[in-house]
Amino acid sequence: MSQVEYAVNDEVKPGADSRRWTLSPRRAQVLWGYLFLAPWIIGFLVFVFGPMIVSLYLSMTDYNIEKPDEMHFIGLDHYQRMFSVDIVREDDSGAVQLQSGYQDVFSIADFHLVAKDQRFWKSIQVTLTFALVSLPINLILALTFAVLTNTKVPGVTLFRTLFYLPSVIPTVVAAFVFQQFLRTQDGWLNMYVLHPLGLGNPGWLQDPTWAIPALTLVGTWGVGTAMLMFLAGLQNVPTELYEAARVDGAGFWSRLRHITIPMISPVILYNLVIGLIGTFQYFVIAYTITIPAGRGGNELSMYVYNLHVYREAYVFFDMGYASALAWFLLVIVLVVTALVFRSSSKWVYYAAGGRA
Repeated sequence: MSQVEYAVNDEVKPGADSRRWTLSPRRAQVLWGYLFLAPWIIGFLVFVFGPMIVSLYLSMTDYNIEKPDEMHFIGLDHYQRMFSVDIVREDDSGAVQLQSGYQDVFSIADFHLVAKDQRFWKSIQVTLTFALVSLPINLILALTFAVLTNTKVPGVTLFRTLFYLPSVIPTVVAAFVFQQFLRTQDGWLNMYVLHPLGLGNPGWLQDPTWAIPALTLVGTWGVGTAMLMFLAGLQNVPTELYEAARVDGAGFWSRLRHITIPMISPVILYNLVIGLIGTFQYFVIAYTITIPAGRGGNELSMYVYNLHVYREAYVFFDMGYASALAWFLLVIVLVVTALVFRSSSKWVYYAAGGRA
């Protein structure tokens, strides 16, 4: 090769390398963006995604905290245990013949649903019942407080603060307060409200009939956050719509139905989804308020799903089965949330007039 060729190659190579490593302004912005996101991404991978993958693997093992060296891969046995159910009919004497390892869950007429994990199905029943009762009440109560405080009257800021204040109180503290508030004989609710009105002394924490109402009553303690979200949505509704409705003779309920609720339907969707997720993750109140703590109340009347996960993991030390229960809870939350978003196209409206 001639000296000229060497010189040309020496001049071309540095130029090619410099063009290769030069970043455009857009790529530099993207790189800086990922650099600032790196702490969150690393934290998510290490403390959230990583443990999720580990728990998925543990759900297919018989891992026990007390015997970590004796862990074996068992496949889908835990999931089979959860869904092992059967329907048994009473014999002529009224007795029920159960297979080995099965327990009676509930009965309809002379038919009995039996399962290997009775507490699993009981926790699902309690959680779904609590969600169906508590969630609508909390949403309606939060919306009512928001409508009442969305007025220009003296002292309205004070009432907003009072309605929101319980939300900042620690959940455990609220649970201990409600333990005293809901006592049968000397509880404040029975002693000063219900008994003087001749309504008796309901056993809020002892009688299974009053278990779900008790949990619902405690749940209303923290509606302040949802109230603030509704209040923000109400203040974004154009006042011109209300003025036009008043000119046409529309009353309060008509304006609420045809203007307010459609205009704040995105906020209703948000609070509904957050409320559903919070309901299925309900644990601290149910654990603390039951006597003795963590047992689920009489006849497991307050035995919510997360309480079952907790007991399997930290009472019986069966981490493998608890991991399987946790993954099933994730699937339930994803399915319910997806159904809510799917139905939102029929009832959620935006300011432009279109549906979600």
